[in-house]
Amino acid sequence: MRGWRRRLVIAALGLGALALPVEARGGPSPLGELLRTELGLAQQAVALEEALTALEREREGAEYGAELLHHASRESLRRLAAYREGQEPRERLTRQRARAMVKASRGGVARLIFEDVGGDERASAERLSRGRMLRWLVRHDLHELAAYQRSEERARDELLRAHRELQALSALATVHAVEGDLVAMGRKATGPALARAHQQTRRALSITPAHLRSDDERERLQQLDEAGRELRALRRGGRSLHRPVRGPITGRFGEYTDPVLKLPMARNGIELRARRDEPVHAPADGTVVMVASLPGFEQVVVIDHGNGELLMLGRLWKTTVAEGDTVSAGQEIARVAPKTTDDGLGTTAYLELRHGDKPVDPEPWLRY
Repeated sequence: MRGWRRRLVIAALGLGALALPVEARGGPSPLGELLRTELGLAQQAVALEEALTALEREREGAEYGAELLHHASRESLRRLAAYREGQEPRERLTRQRARAMVKASRGGVARLIFEDVGGDERASAERLSRGRMLRWLVRHDLHELAAYQRSEERARDELLRAHRELQALSALATVHAVEGDLVAMGRKATGPALARAHQQTRRALSITPAHLRSDDERERLQQLDEAGRELRALRRGGRSLHRPVRGPITGRFGEYTDPVLKLPMARNGIELRARRDEPVHAPADGTVVMVASLPGFEQVVVIDHGNGELLMLGRLWKTTVAEGDTVSAGQEIARVAPKTTDDGLGTTAYLELRHGDKPVDPEPWLRY
């Protein structure tokens, strides 16, 4: 079970206990009990917001995958129609040539040789050459027909795979709908309970001087502040991203015209101006899932940011992390590499953000 789904199940199972007001579970409680209750509800709210964020990322990825599969289906259908359209006249021509070759094998060769009076050796040689050419054409036609059939079978298999994957995505959409309902129920129960617990805790804090609070109460207050900050960040739309390098954006996300080739292109991330050997930092906490060389990007590092989000940094060298490493936001992971191909932007670092399989513009997330 994925981490966010496990948290969602735990949160759902805990609703019956944690969503109750403090008084309903045994009357007024001391400050420590109030802090414990509010902290539990705050952590539950964070888990639900993380589950909601991850669910939205999965939905985006599934919708993006469905678009690609629909495109692949249309392309497979187009190729099937083209193969069939080209195959029909080729089959007719092959049948005609095959019939002529059969006639030749039943005495037609003699007819080809002796049909003209005079027995001219040159004419006979030409007729023999025509017979050989006919056999070669038939063999060539049969090879072409076999190629058409193989291509048609591949296109049909691709179409079948696309349909099966679309069916799987349709089933996944149903699962997402059920999970979305569960998250909505959890948020509906947790929100008011958290608000009541917060009011009770504030009242207790107002009558408990700071110097009389225990170490355990101070620790829970700190944890509560951290959970509150995390919850507010999630409700604003997710955590911000630390800038991998300090330079401005020189290549934006989406469609653009290549300054060197003068051709329309599409960019799945952003390019940030940088200096050769400038340190590159992790944009967020996460786990390194890939370190590899990628043509056009030199070395790349892919970080699993959690909640269905992946970050890829490219145009790197001198990497200092390996697959499986845990990294923190702002941690140096590599250096900016010199570009092997001029793209008109100079030296840059590349940043790509994906929600599931879908590329997303990371610029609004960057911390300035």
